[in-house]
Amino acid sequence: MCGRFSQALPAELLVRMFGAIDLRLEAPAPSWNVAPTAQVTTVGWDRERARRVIVPMTWGLLASWEKHPDAAKMKPINARCETVATSRMFAPAFRQRRILVPIDAWYEWAVEGGQKIPHALGHSDRSPVVLGGIWECWRSPIGDRILTLAIVTTPATAELTAIHGRMPLVLAEPDWPVWLGEVEGDPTPLLRPAPSGRITTWRVGRAVGNPRNNGAQLLAAA
Repeated sequence: MCGRFSQALPAELLVRMFGAIDLRLEAPAPSWNVAPTAQVTTVGWDRERARRVIVPMTWGLLASWEKHPDAAKMKPINARCETVATSRMFAPAFRQRRILVPIDAWYEWAVEGGQKIPHALGHSDRSPVVLGGIWECWRSPIGDRILTLAIVTTPATAELTAIHGRMPLVLAEPDWPVWLGEVEGDPTPLLRPAPSGRITTWRVGRAVGNPRNNGAQLLAAA
């Protein structure tokens, strides 16, 4: 986890929700089945503008020291909260480059009766879920830039462990300024599971298992 999610939030909602400037020249199309390597909408803190900004990034972290994007042996989509502050891959980004990833819900597959059954996980009122992420900027010798991200994960809350043992880092609005680096503060205490009862689950159809399938119907309860 997290390996698939829905992100179909309107740009106007994001601007209003985060008080952010939308810097996307071309916004990624709404997707109810976002998979690794896809373009993802993120919210970050622009120190020069002293404003939150909406920026697209590629899901799968590309380390800045790689000589070529295709040379990377791995492009992790997740960063475990237990090691994000200490690992060579994640620690620099955790210290300096943290972002928010607003989504509708994420998907997990639970084993039931020997079969993998897909579930959506999110807020019971279907309001946006805001995940904590880290990002990197890879630069080519001629100045081209590639922005990539990984989503931080934590142990799952007790009521979610039947579906999966991990969950993404879910951040409440009071946590956003410290996570983004807008204000002074240590983000380490934020590396914790969401409070019990904040996230609910519902079973969805098997079509979500194929990333080529898309549409709002994928989030409907099955």
